[in-house]
Amino acid sequence: MKFDNDLDACFGQLEKLLQGQQKLLILLHHNPDPDALASAMALRYLAQKIAHVKSTIAYTGWVGRAENRAMVRELKIPLKKLHQINYRHYDRIAVLDTQPGAGNTAIPADLRCHLVIDHHLQRRGLNSQLTIIEPDIGATATLLTLLLEISCLPIPPDVATALTYAIRSETQDLGRDATSKDVKAHFFVYSRASMRKLARISRPRLSRSYFATLANVLQKTRIFRHLSCAHLGEITMPEVVAEMADLLMRQEHISWVLCTGRFGHTLYLSIRSTNTKAHAGKLIKKLVPDSNNAGGHDMFAGGKIELNALSETEIASLEAKLSQDFARLLGHAEAQWIPLIEETS
Repeated sequence: MKFDNDLDACFGQLEKLLQGQQKLLILLHHNPDPDALASAMALRYLAQKIAHVKSTIAYTGWVGRAENRAMVRELKIPLKKLHQINYRHYDRIAVLDTQPGAGNTAIPADLRCHLVIDHHLQRRGLNSQLTIIEPDIGATATLLTLLLEISCLPIPPDVATALTYAIRSETQDLGRDATSKDVKAHFFVYSRASMRKLARISRPRLSRSYFATLANVLQKTRIFRHLSCAHLGEITMPEVVAEMADLLMRQEHISWVLCTGRFGHTLYLSIRSTNTKAHAGKLIKKLVPDSNNAGGHDMFAGGKIELNALSETEIASLEAKLSQDFARLLGHAEAQWIPLIEETS
């Protein structure tokens, strides 16, 4: 079932799906972000209140970004690693902010899900009893907020705080790929959120490694006309790439950013644009060899490339090619990249 104008019907289907069940498994993507975490909190609350179903939230990867760690800590979000989970122990399985078989998840493509809620384009062959997907909105948390509004349940401050921060984070304070539904949802939960916790999540203390990463990105950033590109090399956690891409997008006169970083045997990519019709999600699929490992929206996108046994020289060549392909796809066949910060004697 699609979202469109049918969310009331979707809520009714959700109630039927959960009634009489005991345990719900909520699956998130690798390195879950605020949108995934808040959506899981909201679904966990809904399942408990409308059907007395207990939920487990499972993820893979890390919660590494300072704001995300603060969110988990301040709101006491209960998380389990996916490798600790036995699917057979659950009556219902839900997938949030991603879909089975997507490149940012360990959830197998052939997993029979009962519920998928997402704001990315629906994947072919999706096997789910109930599907609530709306790629035109800015955040999955918006869908969960609107479902909560339909339920008429009182929203706990921690759930409201999570949803508020998620919508803000995913849409860059309602300025990136946000719609009227995102704005409506934000105002609905904002008045119920804890301002003190929201402040602590939004502006957490930063580790020394963050500032080392910041120094590295400033040193490695290159620019060409309205484009900016940074290959960070080895990184401490995959989330760094998206975080630094967001930062570089704040440069004056820059409308496109490509940022990459190596974690283990994987090269992570993030693209950002100021253009509301940029189709960043389509562009990144042209940069990544396996399009299943990339996706996104108009103004932001992410992907990954498996490096396997590539040598340092081969990785450097790959990064250089990505820079040139990025520029070429945006209409610049022979980009001459220069350092963001010129060396001083």
